[in-house]
Amino acid sequence: MTIDTSEVGSPGWWLKRLMERLGNDQRRLTLLNDYYRGEPPLPWGPENCRETFRRMQRKARANFAQLIADAPVERMQPVGFRTGAAGDLNGDDQAWRMWQANNLDAEAPLLFSAKSSMSRAYTIVGGPDPSTGFPLITCEDPRQVITEQHPANRRRTIAALKVWADDVAQADRAKLFLPGIVFTARRTRSDITGSPVSFDASGWEWENDGERLPAFAADIVPVTLFPNRPDLSGATLGEFEDVIDSLDRINLMLLQRLTVGIMQAFRQRAVKGNLPERDAEGNEIDYGEVFVADPGAIWELPADVDIWESAGVDLTPLLESVKADVRDVAGITRTPMFYLFPDAANGSAEGASLHREGLIFKTSAHIVQASDPLEQTMALGFLFMGDTERAKRPDMEVLWQAPERVSMAERYDAASKAQASEVPWETRMRDVLGFTPQQIKQMQAERIGEQFLARTQQNQETAGVSAGG
Repeated sequence: MTIDTSEVGSPGWWLKRLMERLGNDQRRLTLLNDYYRGEPPLPWGPENCRETFRRMQRKARANFAQLIADAPVERMQPVGFRTGAAGDLNGDDQAWRMWQANNLDAEAPLLFSAKSSMSRAYTIVGGPDPSTGFPLITCEDPRQVITEQHPANRRRTIAALKVWADDVAQADRAKLFLPGIVFTARRTRSDITGSPVSFDASGWEWENDGERLPAFAADIVPVTLFPNRPDLSGATLGEFEDVIDSLDRINLMLLQRLTVGIMQAFRQRAVKGNLPERDAEGNEIDYGEVFVADPGAIWELPADVDIWESAGVDLTPLLESVKADVRDVAGITRTPMFYLFPDAANGSAEGASLHREGLIFKTSAHIVQASDPLEQTMALGFLFMGDTERAKRPDMEVLWQAPERVSMAERYDAASKAQASEVPWETRMRDVLGFTPQQIKQMQAERIGEQFLARTQQNQETAGVSAGG
């Protein structure tokens, strides 16, 4: 079925609009991912010897981008969810089962890494998966998915598109999500192996008339945007995107150091004085054979001839300039220096604490930004299950592990003081000792068992004393 893209607001019009937006973002998103993967553009080199320098250029790239992007992600760990139906401060068991059924313990860090490195990521919620009985929740790459957000509420998705290459079917495929309906489209290609998708609306055909979502999801687009460092206009920014010039400068200085080091291994040599062109028998002298670069070679020179060799170059200024640039990047991105330079861990405890504090503040901001789309994703999952009580978005709350990392000694010291202040046991376990909801429930069961055994033993001892008396 040929797709008509001319009518404003029609499925074909949305397909074209979103496909063009996704295509326009490919260059930027691919560049950010290349930096994250440690494959940024090669540092600048002379045009007349580009091939000679290419191998050195590859070795001059340092992957600081991944360290910057992953520093907050490592401290973002959801441990549970509260819902309107749970009535449990330690989390809802049904929500956690849905999380586990979709392997989100493993998938969520990939989602957060994509968001951090490429400035955004997505989740898509579908109908129940027969293998688990729970709605299918997938984490999506921003190079394949794009959304249109409501102009008055940028947290609300009004249209979405996913495009990917299906090399098995030798075709490009697309899914268009509009409120309450999902369209699928296909474009056949003769050779798709290794070839990227062409993001234009030509050649596509609808595979169906649209698959209606259940009645309770009639106005829902089940695709959720996870923005990174968004502004009020809705624009997003990768975690290292605003320091790319600094990262390029660091790689350029690393190339200079590598070049100087290699050139010094083969120092320039020159002859001072006049060497004879012919020997005593009149034969032309081949000085390439005379001056053999061999540890056991001895060179015989005329009395009035000297050998000059270029002096070594001090690499310290180059090393210090790289460290200065890395310090600037660490300060701008609020990444602790000991993440980027391991020897910085030998600094003062107070300095390390200040560096960590900046990372904690940044991670806390990431957690705030990620909480809303995570809650929206889980609410959509319950909606597809028909559990309207748990699907109430205002009642959904994500429980996160605290981004601070403190020693067990510090935790138990604080717990003792909290107990002396008559802080309830569950609060101490959750907020002070940092146990997950699942661990707290297990400990509660163990406490009940221990109390039962203690009472049984006490009753037996009492009964024994009474019989003996």
